Amino acid sequence: MNFSSHSPNCSQFASSDVSVPEWRPNFLTREVSVALISVTIVNLLVSPLTIFLNVLVILAVKTTPQLRDKYNVLLTFLAGTDIMTGALGQPLFIAELIYRLTGSPASEFCIIPVATRGLTRAFGLISLQHLALISIERYISIKFPFKYHDIVTKRRLIVCDVLAWSLVFTALFFRYKIAFFGYFLLAFVIYLPMFILIFCRIASYHEARERIGNITTQSAWAKLLKQKKALKTTSFVIGIVFLFYVPMTLFRAVFVPFISSPETFLALESLMLTLLLCNSVCNPVIYCARSGHYRQAFRKLLHIASNVQPL
Repeated sequence: MNFSSHSPNCSQFASSDVSVPEWRPNFLTREVSVALISVTIVNLLVSPLTIFLNVLVILAVKTTPQLRDKYNVLLTFLAGTDIMTGALGQPLFIAELIYRLTGSPASEFCIIPVATRGLTRAFGLISLQHLALISIERYISIKFPFKYHDIVTKRRLIVCDVLAWSLVFTALFFRYKIAFFGYFLLAFVIYLPMFILIFCRIASYHEARERIGNITTQSAWAKLLKQKKALKTTSFVIGIVFLFYVPMTLFRAVFVPFISSPETFLALESLMLTLLLCNSVCNPVIYCARSGHYRQAFRKLLHIASNVQPL
């Protein structure tokens, strides 16, 4: 259903690509209040946890020699994006929810929802670029093990990280200034990384199977196992990202036309957006579950004694 849109006071901040019903104080029914309070509590708990865990990832890589490789440098870039989500995206969303719960009209806080969704989209797209970079790095490590250190350098990784941020924000800027060019850039930063993710996943597993038959030394076998484990960890991260993004995609593409109540739309959208934002807390958990070196580094940073050797 095409909901009635924004008031004149908020029209300058309105997003041009989604039809979102403007918040009104009379929408605050008992059911909507319960939904908004629930997602507010979730975001209040997850936001500081997201920042804390991703800072731990960066500190773990910085202080642990076994983690100071180029693969983990890329993971710190992804952690940096997740920190920005927890430090900017979620607090803005919490502010929006609180404004709604106090019964404030949309004209008093209309820039906050636009900023929240804009930053969420930006950080999500930047995370997608980082996942594509990680997939390329994993493919090169398996396909070209002897040329890997010449191809993948820390300087090139930093340049790619800067390009990823620049490309996404350029695409979003032109999306609202020059529609056609903006749409082209936005499609580029969405579909090219997705193609890279699919290609690199398939090609990397194929190359890993091919290399198994050519291994003749114990050290080469151990190196391949380490590369396969990192590849599987990346696959878990990518899978979790898609798992959290699918509900919002289905909501926008499939269910919105069948929602006739703006209150229902706003409550469900708040839930879907919470899922997107909570994705950023999952990656450190995956690293810790998959890597003994991360577990050991986290224990050391948190001053937790452990006699367990990393795997």
